Amino acid sequence: MLTRFFSQSKPIAFAILSILFAVAFVIENFVSTSVNLNAELIFSKLGILLVFLLVVFILNFIVKRNKIHSPHTFGVSSFTLIIIAFPELLRSSQFIVSYFFLLLAFRRILSLKTNTNIKQKIFDSGLLLSISIWFEPFHWLFLLVIYFGVIMYASQNYRHFIIPFVGLAVGFILHISYFLILEDKWINVSTYLPKFNGVDSFFDSFKYGVLLGYLILVLFWIIFQLPGIYNRAKLHESESLSVILFFMLVSIGILMTNGSPLAVDAIYLILPLSILIGNYFQLKSTKKWIKESLYVFFITGVLFSALY
Repeated sequence: MLTRFFSQSKPIAFAILSILFAVAFVIENFVSTSVNLNAELIFSKLGILLVFLLVVFILNFIVKRNKIHSPHTFGVSSFTLIIIAFPELLRSSQFIVSYFFLLLAFRRILSLKTNTNIKQKIFDSGLLLSISIWFEPFHWLFLLVIYFGVIMYASQNYRHFIIPFVGLAVGFILHISYFLILEDKWINVSTYLPKFNGVDSFFDSFKYGVLLGYLILVLFWIIFQLPGIYNRAKLHESESLSVILFFMLVSIGILMTNGSPLAVDAIYLILPLSILIGNYFQLKSTKKWIKESLYVFFITGVLFSALY
């Protein structure tokens, strides 16, 4: 049933997913958590909800505009259901704003494949990444994704390898100016350094340890299906998939080295994994019962997280 419903890209599917996400967000931010309601809090939370919905929109835009997979909502629905299972992420205002700008930068890199306005797109990606770094310093590692995209789509001109630093420099100067003028202090360089806490730290929480274990199982399953996914993909699709896979590798690196709670950092794995799930679901070799079973697991994860 769910497989049939999400097998096409229809407005009703996005509307239902948006409502489902909004309900989960409201429950987590206003019902499950004790808060003193006031106009400022309500408007700030609604603003963050809008950013979350924009992240979902950008995810759908990325897969549709770059034709990463056929028109359907398998990827978006997987992302929405898995995200809801991580309630602390729904309360992470600063983090999701940072991730929003990171996705905008990632979108600009993928758009290089059109071979138009290359210099502008590379500059935009560097500038947007620098804004993301303001909120999450470890996002500077995604500069590797920008350069991977340049190598894939625009390596014919050596100047293209300089432009990302120009975009970063503009954002970095603005960031330093803010600290010096408004806070009268210098940025703390140590916040940009890796803080690997060991694999055991990912399983400090039983709930999120179980959810992470499930995501890892799904990830390994999808990795084994990559040959079939690539064989089906056209040239431009395979290039985009390669960029997404590299994006996921860098995401896993940040997940392991930034020392932040897994309950929030899980999005690093969830978003690229959702895109790959969408590609796997459209394979003719993927049985319907497998798709339905994965959706059952997603929903079970949401219920497990809500009840534990």
